[in-house]
Order: sequence, then C-alpha cells, then structure tokens
Amino acid sequence: MVIEEIAEFPLKPDQDTKEIEEFFHGLVDYRGAGYYVSRCGVYPEGRFVRYYEAESANKVKDAAFLTNTLKTEFNIDSETNNIAILDARDGSDFDLEKGGTRRLVFCGAPNESFQSEQDRLLEYGVYPERLELSTISTLGGVSDYARFNNITSPILCFELTAKSANIFIVNRGQVDVARPVPFGLDSIYPLLQRELGLKDEESAKKLFYSNTFDFAEMGPKLLRRMTKELQATTGFYEVQTGLTIRHVYLSVLPKNLSWVSKTVSDSLALEILQPQIEGWLESLNIKIGDGVEVMNLGARWMGLFSLMGEFHLREEVGSE
Repeated sequence: MVIEEIAEFPLKPDQDTKEIEEFFHGLVDYRGAGYYVSRCGVYPEGRFVRYYEAESANKVKDAAFLTNTLKTEFNIDSETNNIAILDARDGSDFDLEKGGTRRLVFCGAPNESFQSEQDRLLEYGVYPERLELSTISTLGGVSDYARFNNITSPILCFELTAKSANIFIVNRGQVDVARPVPFGLDSIYPLLQRELGLKDEESAKKLFYSNTFDFAEMGPKLLRRMTKELQATTGFYEVQTGLTIRHVYLSVLPKNLSWVSKTVSDSLALEILQPQIEGWLESLNIKIGDGVEVMNLGARWMGLFSLMGEFHLREEVGSE
C-alpha cells in the first residue's frame, strides 16, 4: 500500500454535504463513479468494549452462556446490538468451537448506531466497503506499535469523546482492562462556565475548542473527575498485577486540545506515547509517497493508519 495524499476536513454540526463531496473530489478523480469505495472507521453512539474473564475456558464455548453474560454483566442486548467477540490475548476473532481462552473482549454498538454511521457516509458519497469500530482498530494499532518499538510495559489508553470515554490497558498485545466512563468532554463545559463566569454552556464550549485560551493552568481542575477515574483504574491494575504503567496514549483529540494529554500525563506521572509514524508504517510495508509528510502528525492519526495495517501478517512472518 502507498499513501499518496493525506487530507483533513473538520466537520461542523450543521455540515453542508456538498462541501464534503467537493473535498473528496479534490482528493480523488473517480471519473463519474457514484461513490468513493472506502475502508472506514467510525465511533458510533453507544459503542462498547468490555473485558471479561470467565471461570474456565469451557464455559465460554457455550453461546447461551455468552449471551447471558452480555445481558447480566454488561446490560448489553444481543438482539439490538451488533457484537463481535475477540480473544483478549491477541485481538483475534474468538472461535466458539475451538475456545482455548477464558479471556474475552466484547465489542460493538447498537444496530441503529452502525446504520446511522453508514447512512451518513453514503450521504457524503462514501461507500464503506469495510466498516470498522475505530476504538478497536486503534487499540490494535497501539499494540502493534508497542511491539514494533519494543515497549514492554503496559500502556494506558484513554479514548475521550463528547458524551463518553473509555479506559483501556494493553500489555504486550493483550487487552488487560477495558472499562467505560459515563461522561466525556461535555461534562467540562458547566465547570468552565462557572470558572470564567461565562453566560452559558454554549459560550464555554466555543471557548473550549478555540485556540484563543490557554487552559494549562485550569486544566487539572477541569479534568479532575476524569483523572480520578484513570488513577483508580491504573492503581488497582498495578497493585493487582505488580506491573508498572509507563505510558499513556490519548486518541481522537485534535491538536488544539493537546493540553488535555499534558494534564492527564502530569496528573498520573506518565509519559505521553507519541508514535513515530513513519518507521512504524514502513514496518507494516506501507510506503509513504513523495510529498507526503507524516512526521509531525499527532497521536490521534494512529486511528486512521490503523485501518491500513494488517497486523496479523507481522505475527505470521515472525513465527516462521
């Protein structure tokens, strides 16, 4: 695979789809084709990633047991959700017949949320040949990057979006922790409004995403609730396993919110994982075309590049 061009289009709440179509036409000449056939990563509303460890490997070979576990342990209805079950040890699809593990990751989202994302992409003129849960593909990318870069200590991964957040701990390609946080960036606006005496939450939101205010000093206060959740998770994990987490990786966040990563890393005394994209892509046999610059791209771009990686091939080559 060769990356010939990289471009970005910031979406607005009331986005004109014509502008998005023009953006794609500026990238690729599809000679009148109706849609751009694509591999897409999405963050559907209500998405979930849950870690589960059964009492024995035999128990998880029973489909009824898994369905009941989803309902009783995580309140997830298998009828209304699109669900994948992965082997927590390496991220591969769980084989119900073979079994072989008692450590699982349940992931997915409501059927209607995936449908909504697909409809939105079609409206933009994009045909998703493959539609992936970005949360999972990004975790795969971070795990593969750690393997490539010889990072042998556990990594704390934090996915922070508007309405919710997810906390993960990955260690040597394995998912050890996956838990939700029931609040996201939206919870910060009332605090910011009070701190600065703004007239309403909408004004706070605009200021939050602008590049006109330095949040470095106020950051710890605004993120206190989140950092407490992260500290509780990492503290419990380190006591339970005897391992020490050294890196934190934050996905999704744009450059103007880099202070969030800095605040989180300072609060937890962890080093921010800033992937060196170029060498990693080359190790996956992904070539970077002339004039394409990836050196200064932020960590959130890992999500996009993770859609390109065939990580299982590296394992197969390594086992020969």
